[in-house]
Amino acid sequence: MNLFLAAVFTNSYRETQNRYVKLTEVEQSIVMRIPHILESFHYINNQKTVDVMRQQGAKVFLDSGAFSAYSLGVSIDINAYCDYIIRNRDILRIEDGAVMASVLDGIGDPLKTYQNQLYMESKGAKPLPCFHYGEDPRYLEWYVQNYEYITIGGLVGRAQKDQQTWLDTMWNEYMIDGSGNAKLKVHAFGMTAPELMKRYPWYSVDSSSWIQAAAFGSIFTSEHGPLAVSSDSPSKHVAGRHLSTLTPIERAAVDRMLDRKGFNYERVSTIYESRAAYNCLGYMELNELVNDHINKQSQFACIGTQELFS
Repeated sequence: MNLFLAAVFTNSYRETQNRYVKLTEVEQSIVMRIPHILESFHYINNQKTVDVMRQQGAKVFLDSGAFSAYSLGVSIDINAYCDYIIRNRDILRIEDGAVMASVLDGIGDPLKTYQNQLYMESKGAKPLPCFHYGEDPRYLEWYVQNYEYITIGGLVGRAQKDQQTWLDTMWNEYMIDGSGNAKLKVHAFGMTAPELMKRYPWYSVDSSSWIQAAAFGSIFTSEHGPLAVSSDSPSKHVAGRHLSTLTPIERAAVDRMLDRKGFNYERVSTIYESRAAYNCLGYMELNELVNDHINKQSQFACIGTQELFS
């Protein structure tokens, strides 16, 4: 499974970009070796960003950004999106001949999403189709029968329990074969829960949690999970909720971890960009841990309607 970090170029963390110059050499090394990056057309539809990506030989997964645009009351021109995909194919990730660019979603309208899929194909863009949480599963059934790589959306903002219940049903009834193996490649947009990453045979997922956690004053550690570190965080006044309020033994362990990875408490507690760089590392390590778990499982077996996956 590949875990894509969302909006790395959008947030200016690559070489020659604004936040990159604020990083230490260790932090710069981390952001420059991120193997899987997802960007949204809504945010990188400008020549300056395209030039940076092209100069660096970027190969990104492209999301339409339809939900972000919808939230801001902006519409995306489907023809402009098609043209962008075709003109900038060289900076897009390609897997087994499939360009990793998602369809322009019809927010809340699965028929519109389906129609956009066919229209974009007629224009030569050939995007990955998208099926959303709660939609009529007949759309999913059709996508599974006709495509080798699809995407799943509409998960962001929903309780993990609700996500799991719905995903159990969709995987069990439509996306795995009798042996419990995935029938096709499936990408999950906005997948942040390690438990759900491990539970299903995803081919890829993405998350923007690395930048969100940094903004809220936290670092993501594969060893200890999310940890509040910002000197401005209100949790520093609650025992055990902030790095500064851990027990001496716990604090020493975290300090050793930070030092081992080229970071220190003073910097991550005060420098937003340092936390973001650390989180990039944390999520890359999470990707390795999830894949180690997957490799230990011989298959994802369907075992019933209530407890579907091992």
